[in-house]
Amino acid sequence: MMNRLFYLLPPALGTLFSAAAGYAYYGLTGALAATAAALLLVGLLHFHQMHKLLKWLEQPEPESIPFAGGLWDEVFSTLLKQSLARRKQKRKLQQALMRFNLAAEALPTGIIILDRHGRIEWQNRLSATHFNLDRSQSSGRILTELLSLPPLQTFLTRRGEQHLRLAVPQAHPIPRTLLITCCPFEKHSRVLISQDISTVEQIQTSHTNFVANVSHELRTPLTVISGFLETLHSMPDMPEDQRIQFLALMQKESSRMQSVLDDLMTLSKLESSHHREQNKTRISLSLLAQQVADDTRTLSDGRHQIHTDIAPDLHLNGIHTALYSALSNLAFNAVRYAPAGSRITIRLNMENSLQARFSVADNGPGIAAEHIPRLTERFYRVDNGRSRQSGGTGLGLAIAKHALAVHHTRLDIASEVGKGSEFSVLFDVERA
Repeated sequence: MMNRLFYLLPPALGTLFSAAAGYAYYGLTGALAATAAALLLVGLLHFHQMHKLLKWLEQPEPESIPFAGGLWDEVFSTLLKQSLARRKQKRKLQQALMRFNLAAEALPTGIIILDRHGRIEWQNRLSATHFNLDRSQSSGRILTELLSLPPLQTFLTRRGEQHLRLAVPQAHPIPRTLLITCCPFEKHSRVLISQDISTVEQIQTSHTNFVANVSHELRTPLTVISGFLETLHSMPDMPEDQRIQFLALMQKESSRMQSVLDDLMTLSKLESSHHREQNKTRISLSLLAQQVADDTRTLSDGRHQIHTDIAPDLHLNGIHTALYSALSNLAFNAVRYAPAGSRITIRLNMENSLQARFSVADNGPGIAAEHIPRLTERFYRVDNGRSRQSGGTGLGLAIAKHALAVHHTRLDIASEVGKGSEFSVLFDVERA
């Protein structure tokens, strides 16, 4: 308080001095005139400072605040402190808002804020992906006008917290399945929270299909064995030749069940953490390919023309059993499905200075293009009857796919109906 009174002292003293000087020279009239002039000068000075203050308030930046003496110096100093404090607070709010936006963008769920009319006020990146929206064009638009999905339109007419499973069409043949939750937000707004559960749904469907396929694969041989056992039990005096025939068929079906179970165990090991990087050792890929070729000849038993072209001294780090499962399944499938007399070629050649390609080609009937993307699915068969007759379990290419994934590579399939098929794999190798 005393400081502010001190700022008023110079103008007051100046006015008194002017009044005294005017009185001394011109009497009372001079004193009044001098006082009026002094007050006018002080007023003009204050007006000038007020003009500078109003001009600064148009763009109140701390760097451009005017400075002056006297009482206005305290005014401007106080305003400067307040402006700096506001700038600091604004910076903190901007940082907090930026952190909130970053956190919202990093969430594993999509978030859309809708106003009372259903217009999009804000959305994160993942929500735009979920609903196939362009964020730059969807802001301020009504969501139901952007998405022609009747279940969503009905869902948004309801009030309160609720949930919806929604299939959203996309370029991929399989639609994206979203689990949507709608929650009230503020007074009249709502928040849509979306989760992509497509993978979960596919896994559940895959598990269901897998159990159904396994049951189907085992039911047929079990039915055959059970029927023969009942016949043998009810006919103890069955002719010897017929009994031997029944026993041979039972043995064939039991061997088939054993093959299915063995392949399932192999597939289970490949999908689990059983095969890890520390289990890999240095393997001669050339010797492995030659072993596969020899076993293929044994399986063919002269029914096919089997040719080999295997480069020597190629090595890699891998798991011998997994690689043998993958490569032998490719070669054995050619024997099973190519008719007698077909030509089967097993190759292992350098693709470039660091990679070698293993391939199995035949000139059999070939595979239609629509079947190729599904060949590595469990129990998928192009021709169920022909596959069972040839002894296939429907798991060979699924095993090959997972075994190759352990070695960070994949199976390439090329086929044309009437001309044959080629299954190939690219490996990172070293020359001895």
